[in-house]
Amino acid sequence: MSVFAPLLDEVNSLCGSAENRRRLALWEARPFPIRGETQWHGVPSYTADSGRAMPVTAECLDKIWEAVLGLDLRKYFTDPDYFLEYHLKIRLAKFKTFPDDTPLTRDLPVCFGVTHEAGMLGQKVMFTHGEEPTFAKEPIVDEHTDLPKTFDFDRNAYLNMVIPFYRRVKQLAGNEFNVIFPVWYRGPQGVALYIRGFENFSLDLYLNEALAHRILRYVTDAAKAYASWRSRFLDEPIAKGDLFNDDLAIMSPETYSKFFLPYEQELSDFYGGIAYWHSCGDVTPHVPAIHRLSDIDLFDFGVTMEDKAEGIAGLQRAQAIELRVFAKNHVQEAGEAEAREYVAGILRACRRAGVQKYIIRSSGMSVLLGAAADLKKLARWVELAREAQAGEGGG
Repeated sequence: MSVFAPLLDEVNSLCGSAENRRRLALWEARPFPIRGETQWHGVPSYTADSGRAMPVTAECLDKIWEAVLGLDLRKYFTDPDYFLEYHLKIRLAKFKTFPDDTPLTRDLPVCFGVTHEAGMLGQKVMFTHGEEPTFAKEPIVDEHTDLPKTFDFDRNAYLNMVIPFYRRVKQLAGNEFNVIFPVWYRGPQGVALYIRGFENFSLDLYLNEALAHRILRYVTDAAKAYASWRSRFLDEPIAKGDLFNDDLAIMSPETYSKFFLPYEQELSDFYGGIAYWHSCGDVTPHVPAIHRLSDIDLFDFGVTMEDKAEGIAGLQRAQAIELRVFAKNHVQEAGEAEAREYVAGILRACRRAGVQKYIIRSSGMSVLLGAAADLKKLARWVELAREAQAGEGGG
């Protein structure tokens, strides 16, 4: 019997468990919660005025599982057999460790982190021992680069690595599991920074606007072309897209509105909407501009947005939001009363503003206290978040 059979069987069994059915019932039945990355981002199926507690989700970085499961990160991203084995082990460990509301599903996303989009455009990708894939620091675009108008993804060197990896995982997992081919989820700004270089592109915005727009036009066209190619390759329709903008906070709201918002709206129109708008940066002052995007299913208020109330005040309309709590500050280094009160403050801000759909989420946890102690604290935080909701009159 292969190493995969008992893991696949256990996932299948737990997917049908009463606990998993409880978790699944909390979320809208739409196909997007697991997409371009390996984490769950769903929209609640009910509203806060129902009197029910809103969902609580917990997540940690892959580094945690090195100590707990013996994960080798380099092998994880280069060996499809190893990837599937440890992806299943991680998913099962999370389900059993965290008493939260993240359901277990048969969706298995093949994901290579932040390198995917730039890698397809020619940026060198490095698989370093003990780290997630990274890309080379040397820019591949300068003032004289002839940026192509068309894209041949059938002969793309990066995808020539990705496709066999995906097919092997799909073969091993079998027909019961939905193996997800990588999607393009990085926003235009991030891809432009990665292929032009952070300093170079930041200067372009002030000193060479024409070049900045030429690069943004190129990466936006590439995102659309890839979505079309992927649709043909998989014989499935183009779905709502994601926009990951971890680097947005280094730009002003005015720069975002002038340079990036038009391209993001173009992508939203092309995809038929944005399923998940994400940033780990503090985009509090950018919220009014971001919310000019016409169709966002779930808006991430990321880990560095400490004052969620200020971000909520910038919303332009009713919006489902994912309120992420920075694990280091409010889980690992916080006492229980402090952790509970921080969540209670977020709940009060939502109630004052009349936010009807939201998720309380802890995210970004790496090793600080020791992996076992960190996981124990995160599991306890889920209970504290629920206690905070009960104390504030929810659930």
